[in-house]
Amino acid sequence: MHQIPFCPNKDCGYHHQAPAGKWYVAAGFYPTKTFGKVQRFRCRACGTYFSTQTFSLDYFAKRTVSYLQLEVLLSSSMSIRALSRSFHASCATIQNRIDRLSRQALAVHSRVRRFAHPHEAICLDGFVSFDVSQYFPNNITLAVTADSLFVLAATHATLRRSGRTTPAQQQRMRMLSRAWSFEPRCLERSFRDLLDRLARERPPQRHSPLILITDEKKEYRRALVQHALFRHQDEAHRVVHLTVSATQPRTWYNPLFAANYMDRELRKDQAAHRRETPCICRNVANMLNRFCVYMAWHNYAKPFRIKQAHTPPLTHAQAAGIAPHHVAAARAWMFRERAFFSRLSLDPLDEKFWKRRFPTPLKISPEYLPRYALA
Repeated sequence: MHQIPFCPNKDCGYHHQAPAGKWYVAAGFYPTKTFGKVQRFRCRACGTYFSTQTFSLDYFAKRTVSYLQLEVLLSSSMSIRALSRSFHASCATIQNRIDRLSRQALAVHSRVRRFAHPHEAICLDGFVSFDVSQYFPNNITLAVTADSLFVLAATHATLRRSGRTTPAQQQRMRMLSRAWSFEPRCLERSFRDLLDRLARERPPQRHSPLILITDEKKEYRRALVQHALFRHQDEAHRVVHLTVSATQPRTWYNPLFAANYMDRELRKDQAAHRRETPCICRNVANMLNRFCVYMAWHNYAKPFRIKQAHTPPLTHAQAAGIAPHHVAAARAWMFRERAFFSRLSLDPLDEKFWKRRFPTPLKISPEYLPRYALA
């Protein structure tokens, strides 16, 4: 009989901690075209029926796709259409598997990032791309550790188009503004989202101030001054805000190098963010799911330095102070066992990613989220 880790019913007493004894019984089999004959079980406590597939990443799937290969190709600038050709699957199937993998990535990141060194300086900056069309620029605000280049968090905001426009473009912008309500002060909100996480997970301590490095955007300064991190400072809990001019050369010596580095990598490795690309983001939630997969690959699989003497190569997570056995265990679990939302302790920002709550401009209906994603 298979070893079942817990009851999948979130209202059952065996959901979070199952006993060591036989708390479930075999309940027959059912046939599938993809996985053959699948064993079913029944929980002795609540009577819920489930199977071995309940705990698989391919739960409810009708065909298998290599998630490890999908992660690598998605992080190598392949578009959804190119991935569908490579895997001989529809674009909907590819996006569905990316959605599953993004939830696994969020679960791994929420578990492992707490082991990172807590006193490293943090670079915060916005990566600018587009949502739907160039009339809806976005700002993906990133929090990256300054030395280890470990991505701690990200959030999203849709902006109004700025810059020089023709009369026809101005008329088009007025028409779109009537059809879509822009979030007021969204840049400040996105910066506050990151400050909230830093306040929970990396609060300033005696002799270890929280060092934040940003550019000179007035929105960042305004959000920081109004935040509890800044307002509740005392002698033992200090926040240092270092600003860097955006005109400074983007070299290794620039204090914002970590954020500039991630800008370059995202532009290079994500198809939706290439310059003048037909692969532009058409759905914000789908784009952010692809970003979550890329963030996990960057943090936990990509070498920290291409030319390094260390064998095996250090990852960005290990450079941030996370022990190799934590990284290895997290990577193995990510591709082996389905993450259950009810068994995780996600912070509000991770939960917003998980539930696909970032709106797409001009889209009226809410984002689709399968029921099993909230199990």
